[in-house]
Amino acid sequence: MKTWRFLDSGRGCGAENMALDERLLAEAARGSVPPVLRFYGWAPPAVSLGRFQDAAAAVDPAVCARNGIDIVRRITGGRAVLHDRELTYSIISPIVPGLFPNDVLGTYKVIAGGLLAGLRNLGVQAEMVTRTNRPREGRKKEGADAACFASPSWYEIVVHGRKIVGSAQRRIPGAFLQHGSVLIDYDPELEAAVIPGGGAADAVTCLRRELGRDVPVSEIKKALLGGFGAALGFSLSA
Repeated sequence: MKTWRFLDSGRGCGAENMALDERLLAEAARGSVPPVLRFYGWAPPAVSLGRFQDAAAAVDPAVCARNGIDIVRRITGGRAVLHDRELTYSIISPIVPGLFPNDVLGTYKVIAGGLLAGLRNLGVQAEMVTRTNRPREGRKKEGADAACFASPSWYEIVVHGRKIVGSAQRRIPGAFLQHGSVLIDYDPELEAAVIPGGGAADAVTCLRRELGRDVPVSEIKKALLGGFGAALGFSLSA
């Protein structure tokens, strides 16, 4: 049984949220610190841009300003994400033999197992799929999609073919960070307005839709903690 640090940092602005993830990654790379599981939310809502994404093409700043939505850049790759009604997780860990696989896809798969177990704790009949075996009804044509949730990736968590979690990973010498969004609710019209090419209602789902009720954040955190603990085999410290 491994001991992890658990950090529930509440809701913060986009710059604060991304800065803390980056600081935790730097700490993990510097020395022998335990892995960290962190939960957080966004206030105000924000669009995060992938590390290499062209901001001018990826987001409409005027629409964001009118809706009180911040714009921030992630240190991870991938496409734009609208962070609003979600619970965000991050896992930050030193690269230690036997703790996680020493590659991006292997680590994605291990963490996806924890997400899957957590969603099933909530009663969501989710499944893990790869890019190649994703159910056809949940696919969207690949290519110019600007939004993360519109784009298929490896080891996705889907419900009836629709994506419910979107994640991104960054590896540096000695450590890695993976963070991602568990959608509590989803507004495809707002996403389409702020992220040109977003708003994939046919390819995205959320907890409210799947469970038919408003799900308290505290309930989601408890379910995910149990799922990650079972899948990753850890105990927690403050």
